[in-house]
Parts: sequence; structure tokens; C-alpha cells
Amino acid sequence: MTPASIVAAQSLAALLRERTVLLIAGIFTAMVLVSAWMGWSATATVNGIYADAVIYLQSIGQPVPANPLGQTSALGVLRNLTVYVSLIGTFAAIVTGQRLIEADRRAGVLPLIAARPPARMTYVAGKMQALALATAALVTLAAVISGLTLVLLPAIAVTAGEWLRLGGFFLLSWAYVTLFGMVALGAAARIPATAGGLLAATILWLAVTFVLPALTGNVNPTAAINPISALVATPETPVFTILGTVLGPVSLSEAYAYLAAGLMGYLPAGLVPRGVVPPFLSLIVLVAAALVFALRSGLALDPNAGGPDA
Repeated sequence: MTPASIVAAQSLAALLRERTVLLIAGIFTAMVLVSAWMGWSATATVNGIYADAVIYLQSIGQPVPANPLGQTSALGVLRNLTVYVSLIGTFAAIVTGQRLIEADRRAGVLPLIAARPPARMTYVAGKMQALALATAALVTLAAVISGLTLVLLPAIAVTAGEWLRLGGFFLLSWAYVTLFGMVALGAAARIPATAGGLLAATILWLAVTFVLPALTGNVNPTAAINPISALVATPETPVFTILGTVLGPVSLSEAYAYLAAGLMGYLPAGLVPRGVVPPFLSLIVLVAAALVFALRSGLALDPNAGGPDA
């Protein structure tokens, strides 16, 4: 193992003892299960109605239409996952990123690490690696639950292309939540005050999730947490046209919702993204920016600020 991998392994072991991190991860898992149950319930209801309709139409000699479930993407039954990822999944990543730095600061080990300058890069790389692995584990758990749901759902036939798109959705989700985790990790390194990084990253997350969509597309907070209502066309007014052009490229939650809807097969036909920058490009640039922020902040960390005696 490399020195950075050793730091990552130790950090992951410490996270498993963090009750707050485990609690939020448990809530996220529970909500993924709720999403799976909702998909199963909706599918079973539609199948029941269709079965009754078939009997009735056959009894009166009318043609029987195809099952409506076969006319839409099978992945659409899991569309609520996009909401749970953008809300609970990202917050779990934020808490994880903050605790990776804050726990060491509270333990008073940062001055020892700073006493050996070459070790600082190893330390930062290990923390970033630990965060990426922690968020990957969280998203993988959601992927396993979702995959089992699609396999067990009645009257749902998932094609090979849809399985690939589902994998793309979870890869997208991993990048999205890890971005916020990196911001929290970098903020925790920059801000020595207890929970300062958590507060800063949470404010950014709230602004991205609720404020920017309201400015760029007139999406109110209740619509922002609905996977369908959030996908609305921008009002054709000068104000929203200008704001959408200027703020659209950094409205990360809208970019994620747009890409996720396209992968899951429920993106409204003809809907165009906000701004002039493609959502995928925006996501790549912002993920890169978050990684650079976390790295530079970790390298600039003041080991003597904060700590158990602060």
C-alpha cells in the first residue's frame, strides 16, 4: 500500500465509528428503499388496472392495447432517486468531507503531520481518496438496491441499453455527491472553526439546490424536490433569459437533474438546458474545480488553528 492509501484506509476506518456519518448514510439507504417500494407499488397498481381492463375489453369484444408500462423507460420507476441523491446523498458527502478533516483537528494530530512537509501531500491525497471511496460505497449500495428492484418488479423488462444507462446514472450521481464532499473537505481545511466547513458547504449546497433554480427557471422550492416538476421550460421573459444565460452554467443541481432525467428516460421532449454551456461540460468543469479546491486547501491547511484547545 502507498502512504496515501494507508491514510485513506485509516480515515475510512474512523468514519465507520462516526455516528453522525453512519446515521445520515442509514437515512439515505432507507430513502433508496422507499424509492424502490414506490416504484414497485406504482408498477403493481398499473398492472392491476391493466389486467382488469384486459378482462373488460375482451368481454365486450374490443381490442386490447399494450400495457402502458411497456411504452416508457423501465428506469422511470426509479426517478425519485434523483431527489434523494441531490438532497440526502449530497448532504451525507458534505458531512463525510467535513469530518475527515475536523476529526483529526479535534484529535490534535495535525501539528504532527505538518512537522514533516512531504507528508502533507500524502495526507491530503489520502483524505481525498477516502472521501471518493466513501461516496462510491454509498452510491454502490443505492445501485444494488435499485438493480434488485428492477429485477424483481413485475412486468418490467430492462434492456441491456437501459442497464448501461442506469450505470451511467449512478456514475453521474457519484461525481455529483463527491463534488460537494470535496467542497466540504476543502472548506474544513480552510476554516478552523468547529463545523465551519460543514456550514460553508451546506450553504453552497442550499444555494445550488434551491436558490439558483429559482433564479434561472422560476422553479420554486417544492418543485425543486420533485423529479418531474423541476424539469420545466424557462419562462420566456428577459429576466429569466438573462439569468439563465449567466447562472445556468453554475446551476449544478439543474445540470444534474437534466442529465439524470435523460439517462433514466423521463426527460420531457424538447426541453433545453439552462444557459449556453452543455450540462455535462458544466459538471466536468465544476468537479475539476472542487478537486483543485480540496487539494489546494488541504496543502494550505494551518495545523495550529483550531484543535482541542480552541
